[in-house]
Order: sequence, then C-alpha cells, then structure tokens
Amino acid sequence: MASQPLTLVTGGTGFVGRFAVRALLAEGRPVRLLCRTPAKARALFGESVEVCVGDLCQPASLAAACRGVPLVLNLAGLYEFGARYRAAMWQTNVLGTENLLSACWSARVERVVHCSTSGILQPNGDSAVAPGFPEPPAWGCHYKRSKWESERVALEWAGRGLPVMIASPTALVGAEDERPTPTGRMVVDLLQGRFPCYSRTGINLIAVEDVATGILAIAGKGAAGQRYVLANRNLWLGEFLQIVAAAAQMKAPRIVLPWGFIALAGVLGEAWERVTGLGDGRLCLETVHFARRRQFFSAAATTAALGWVPRKSIEHAAADAVAWARQHAASAAVAPGARRQPQTSA
Repeated sequence: MASQPLTLVTGGTGFVGRFAVRALLAEGRPVRLLCRTPAKARALFGESVEVCVGDLCQPASLAAACRGVPLVLNLAGLYEFGARYRAAMWQTNVLGTENLLSACWSARVERVVHCSTSGILQPNGDSAVAPGFPEPPAWGCHYKRSKWESERVALEWAGRGLPVMIASPTALVGAEDERPTPTGRMVVDLLQGRFPCYSRTGINLIAVEDVATGILAIAGKGAAGQRYVLANRNLWLGEFLQIVAAAAQMKAPRIVLPWGFIALAGVLGEAWERVTGLGDGRLCLETVHFARRRQFFSAAATTAALGWVPRKSIEHAAADAVAWARQHAASAAVAPGARRQPQTSA
C-alpha cells in the first residue's frame, strides 16, 4: 500500500488545529507541525507527528516547513477582541499569512486550506452567504479586519495560481478551548456566574470536531479560490446559553439588555483599554458590533460541493465544553495567578 502524502499543519496545537491533526492521523496520514513550542506538540501527539519549530512571522522557518509537502492547512491565527491585540493580530493573521503562502509558492505546494472566519461575511437573508468578497468590517473590529485582510491575501495568491481554498467556520464549541476563544469564554463566564444578562444576538454554532472534518473535506475536494462555510445550527444567544446552562445543570440568564446599554459599555471598555492597556476583550467596540448582528448561516452549499455534513449536535458539543471547562478550572486552581494568553489557532 502506497504511503500517504505529508501534510503541514500550522496552529496544530490550537483549538481547531489539534482536532484536525487527530483527524489526519486517524486516516493514517503523516503530519508535520509548525509550532513554537515543541513540548506542547509532544504532550498532545507524542511521537506520532513530525515537529518543525517555527513561526508564521519567521519566513526562514516556513521555507523549511513547506519543503516536500503537497498539502498545507493554515490553521494558525490570533483570535482576540480588543485594541490591545491589534498589532499582534496584524502580524500573525495578515503578514503571517503572506509569509506562509509565499513559502508555499516557492515550495510548489499543491493545495492550501486557509482557515478564515464566517464573522467577516454578510448573511444574505437568514442563512445564505452574500455573493462576492465582503465589505471591510466596521471600524474598531480589529480581529475581523485582520481576518478580512488575510482572506484577501489568500485570494490574491489564488489569483496568481497557488491552489488556495478558504474555510469559513462559524462559532466553535467543544472541549479543549484552552485560552479560551470568545465563544468558549461565554461558557466559562456562565459557569462562574459572570453572565447575568445577554443581548439579542443571532449566531451559528458548530462543534469543533465538525470544523476539523470540514477542513479535511475542503483539502480533498475543494476548488482553488473558493470559500466554504462550515456551519451547523442557527441560534439566538439566549437559546445557546440555555443549552449550556442545561448541560451545566444551572439556571440560564434571563435578562436581555437593550443594545444601547451594550454600546455604552463597549465604548467605555474600549476607552479604558486604550488608556490603561488593560482589558480582556469582553467589552469593546468589536463585541458591540457583534451584539447587534444576526450571524445566521447555512452549510448547504458546502454540503452540495463536498458531501460534508456536521455530525455532532450543539447540545453534545456544549456538554463537552462544560465538562472540559470544569475539569480545566479544577486543574488550573493549583496554579493561582496564571495569566490568560492570546489564543493562537483558527
């Protein structure tokens, strides 16, 4: 039996990345990881992966990582809300993408999947994606702007002939959301009693395992220059919190805040962060814009093109997130004062 071709994964120790690596290994496909901390990669995957030490912002390391690799999954990225992360997100999400795709071009990589986000897309109606490239995100949405720019870079390389495909996942839910992502932070906040009220926000949610299998489906069957939305279930934020609360056997918050109150809190939070350099992204201009939107999507076009469908229910994914967050909180309690680090993943 012929050996499977090697796959390079960036961000393989992140939230999405670790599930994608496990999916590749389950299919018997050899994996090379580009990562800054080999010890973390070994803790997650043992000797089952090849580790290449490097960073998206170090072009020399990317040239070595891409050598002899036909498929690259670019799942690395900085996912944070708030002005304090703006420069770092530009470095990683935009310039890092440019560096990686340039290295892929030089190494003659045959296929690249670039993980973007549905957050930059405009729903057309309740679930379809508006055609064409989206308009730039609103001012103050630093994360979305960095992902918008990185997707533009990816499509420019596709136009030059590099076979780049784009994965656009919606809000991810599941276990092992370490940092956590903003969605995972909502789960943690609810468990800690820090989510007394919410906004009337519409979101689409998907289990992290389904995003991983979707990325592999794009790698296998996707067309260069095309975007594939990885989505599952449209819910109002209050409905999602009820699902999480049920999994945690807690009461869900019932107070719905008018958007005006959220906007005021976001403006004040953004100002505080800019003046002091402190803040955690919970209250900023980006969360204000998010709170007003109805981000409902459908994966019907992706299913039709690739045959991929999400398998895991949001109830099961939320239960996984709750169980893991509680276990992680218990283990982290032995190290008080540990500071939250930026999320480097898709």
